[in-house]
Amino acid sequence: MNQTHYQVLGISATAPAQEVKAAYKRLAIKYHPDKNPGNLLAEELFKRVNEAYQTLSNPNKRALYDLRLQYQREQQHRAVMQHQPRRYEPRHYTTREPAGVHERHYKKRQPKSSKFSRKDWYITAAFVGGLLLFSLLLKTVMDHITGEDKYKTAMTYIADGKYSSAHRLLTDAINFIPDKAAAYEARAMIELDVYENYNSALEDLNKTISLQERPSAEVYYMRGRSYQQLARYRQAEQDLTRALQLNPKLWQAYLKRGEVRLFYLREYAPAIADLSTFLQHSGARAGRVDALTFRGFAYYKQGQWERSKQDYRLGLANDKENGRLYYLLARTQLEQQQPDSACFHFYRAYELGYSAALLELRANCQP
Repeated sequence: MNQTHYQVLGISATAPAQEVKAAYKRLAIKYHPDKNPGNLLAEELFKRVNEAYQTLSNPNKRALYDLRLQYQREQQHRAVMQHQPRRYEPRHYTTREPAGVHERHYKKRQPKSSKFSRKDWYITAAFVGGLLLFSLLLKTVMDHITGEDKYKTAMTYIADGKYSSAHRLLTDAINFIPDKAAAYEARAMIELDVYENYNSALEDLNKTISLQERPSAEVYYMRGRSYQQLARYRQAEQDLTRALQLNPKLWQAYLKRGEVRLFYLREYAPAIADLSTFLQHSGARAGRVDALTFRGFAYYKQGQWERSKQDYRLGLANDKENGRLYYLLARTQLEQQQPDSACFHFYRAYELGYSAALLELRANCQP
């Protein structure tokens, strides 16, 4: 039989909360992975101690756990009693003299009826039904508690950057609570941003949206990014638009929708509007360089050379080692009939490792 939480912590079933906490601290320090590197047994014991403390430190969880233990003990007692042979003790009877012949009379013994009456069947059915209902209710409650514990632990792992452990716990939580939308959303974030498993992220986000009455803007934003990575660009634009309808201040969605419209849908004017909104409101340095690069390219595609060149120079002011920006600036200068400046910037791009600039140097900058 597996150890109970009380046995894991080495305390009695009536131990007060202070004793539970003290036992947990002592065992957590003893079996902590930092003190037992590579010791799988210590790691397993540490998990059991933590699980026991999570249950016994919460009065409601402890009450439900005690109820389950009591039920298990009753079941085990019944099983033992059913298999234990009955003992018969001899009885002592007082006897009288045999009756005379004239006293004796004989009566035909009637066999006892072994049939169940309708009432007996009703009582039996009610008892079995109640037992099954109680078992189902107990399992539902315990599954919910276990799932919530795993979800909360997974969120702490995400905060600490332990994404693999968090992903595993979120999967366990979903198995215990299949309708917990937050667990699907958190797992989708890991699949999208860490594992880059876009199909799995999309499945989890679809499940999240189906479970929520009012899905958040962030959920649609993540699904839009998943659609983009899966080359489903029109659906990506629709989800990003939906995200912005729910939260007009989700500035990253403007950047991402501008990128989709620019490179994949070739809608240059709407792309410029999205990128301009992002640049006007967002102060993120990395995102700002991308937005200036994308908007400069959109202006380039529209033949607005001066605006294109202005955005590229602003981008270089934030990132002086960006070879791609030097290359794009040089392309714009070629369109403006400025070959000397263009060749200088092509050469600078090549120095920074942007290999495409070498072809432009050979084609346009030979002495």
